[in-house]
Amino acid sequence: MKIDVRLMVTREQILRGTTLRLELAPPASVGDVLRRLVDQDRSLIGLILVTEPILAVKPGFALLLNGANVLLAPAALETPVSEGDRLSLIHGISGG
Repeated sequence: MKIDVRLMVTREQILRGTTLRLELAPPASVGDVLRRLVDQDRSLIGLILVTEPILAVKPGFALLLNGANVLLAPAALETPVSEGDRLSLIHGISGG
């Protein structure tokens, strides 16, 4: 199945609004998508994701699956994904 991953971050190393299409075997979860993303680009570790002691999104980022923040869902990274879903990693914006 194909999942689109959109990176909307403010770091210089990653283009704002970059969209990647990842292919995964079903059944798959949000965590499986993130692991595949890290396999393709190890520089994301420490920048957006941490892998120790477990895979997690760094504080300050939202992880949206089709517009809903899965980090607020009970299943979080175990949330299932389906063909055509869009996963977005968005850096929080603060203002004052």
